[in-house]
Amino acid sequence: MTALMRRSLATRFVLIVALGAVLPLALVGLWLTRSAERSGRLLLRGQLDHAAAAIATELDRRWTVRDGELRLLAGNTVAHKIVAGEMLTAGDSLYLIQLVRSLSASIPSVRYFVGDHERWSSAGVSDDGRPDGNRSDAAAAGPARTLSVELPVTVDAQSRGKLVARVNVASLLPAAVVRTLVPDAILRIVNDRGEDVWGGVDSQVAQGPPVDGTLWETANQSGAIAPLRVLVFAPAAAYVQPFEHAARIGVGVLMFVALVALAMSIVLTKQATESLRRLAEAATAVAAGDLGRTVDAASDDEIGTVARAFNAMTESLRRTLSDLAGQRALAAVGEFAATLSHEVRNSLTAVRVDLQHARRHLPMENPETKLVGRALNSVRRLDTVVTGALRVARGGSATRTRVSLDTILEAAIRSAEPTFTERGATIAAPRGDRGVAVDGDAGALEQLFLNLLINAAHASPAGSVARVDVETNGSRAIVRVADAGQGIDQSVRATVGTPFVSTKRDGTGLGLPIARRIVEAHGGDLTLQTEPNVGTTAIVRLPLS
Repeated sequence: MTALMRRSLATRFVLIVALGAVLPLALVGLWLTRSAERSGRLLLRGQLDHAAAAIATELDRRWTVRDGELRLLAGNTVAHKIVAGEMLTAGDSLYLIQLVRSLSASIPSVRYFVGDHERWSSAGVSDDGRPDGNRSDAAAAGPARTLSVELPVTVDAQSRGKLVARVNVASLLPAAVVRTLVPDAILRIVNDRGEDVWGGVDSQVAQGPPVDGTLWETANQSGAIAPLRVLVFAPAAAYVQPFEHAARIGVGVLMFVALVALAMSIVLTKQATESLRRLAEAATAVAAGDLGRTVDAASDDEIGTVARAFNAMTESLRRTLSDLAGQRALAAVGEFAATLSHEVRNSLTAVRVDLQHARRHLPMENPETKLVGRALNSVRRLDTVVTGALRVARGGSATRTRVSLDTILEAAIRSAEPTFTERGATIAAPRGDRGVAVDGDAGALEQLFLNLLINAAHASPAGSVARVDVETNGSRAIVRVADAGQGIDQSVRATVGTPFVSTKRDGTGLGLPIARRIVEAHGGDLTLQTEPNVGTTAIVRLPLS
């Protein structure tokens, strides 16, 4: 490791590329070759499982029909007479022979036993019911593969004998289902004793694929109803070889890419180290005080990004040194603004006191009394705006008492009505639940709803009506202030609610921030819902008292 660290930066970069890119590519190539066989076998196994399931489903469906036929053979009255030892009439024999012959395509052999003694066999009678020594089970069964089935023959709820029949497997397995197999596949069907009943006679083959050195894939599926098991074998070579071929091509491509990447890394490393050398020289010059020093940042790679960052850093240093006096001036302006706010509030207090004295000395019926009252309301609103601005800056809190939302909303609506009148709009009386009480500061809550109503008035076109709805939901009171304006434009929605940022030309951008801080101080929340050409709804949620 020490010897590696002593090498040049270019050498280390080349080694990093070799270890970080070429080696992983080689490992990927090895994994591709190993996974080729597994991928081919998984694909083949999926197709075999699908084919085996389809064949087993068809076996179950057709076995239901065969089972009904077998139960008919075991449950008719003639079968009862046979196992009971009664003499059969000519009509009985003819009925049974006709029944057996009608089912001979699917059930070629039928025999009735009492104990180990055979009482009747379809192989020993002719079509007219008379004994026929020329017929045998083999002749009746034919060349097809059959499945032996035993059913009890019950008389008066007691088993008196049994039916031994052979079912033609071909009647359970139509050619259309067999065609669902993949090419070169081998189909075997075995009974519940593991004996082959379809596809071969080699018991070893029936239980597994041929042992011939070929790579085989196996799928098996037992019938849900039929006492049969489906075995499907297929050679995997046809599926594995395409994956192996693709893997070999992929490995070759990866090796070629690795060599190209190594060659390019050598060339690019030389260029990068040269750019880094020039960048180091420029950094040394800046450290010595030469803030006018820059480096070439024409390239679009990481070196170019570092160079542009270096140039931006030196430019920022120059601006920082030149703007330091300006920052001090801005701090002085901030102190002046705080002082000005304090002085404005003191002056407003003096004006409010004088107006209150004047209103006390004026008769109630004097017209000037209303003017003085309006002036007092304007002073109160101006004082509230200044207080709200300071609250936004300092994050004030609220002193909570039980207050009525009806009283607060009515006061806020009265204060906002002149603004609606000026805009040519109106505001409807609050609707919804009445007598709702919350815990909070009445003045702060009035300022909250007044700010929302003023915003609604500014957004309301002439002739429109703004609405205030009140409802309770669980432990919260919900107040909605809705206007009928154009809604908030998508381009400015992200900045709505930021102090000193307003969508109105002469707005201060403090109304919504003040409202949100008041809501949060009362343990509630404020959200906006807006829709183009429909309007904006401010939703205030406050805890109930």
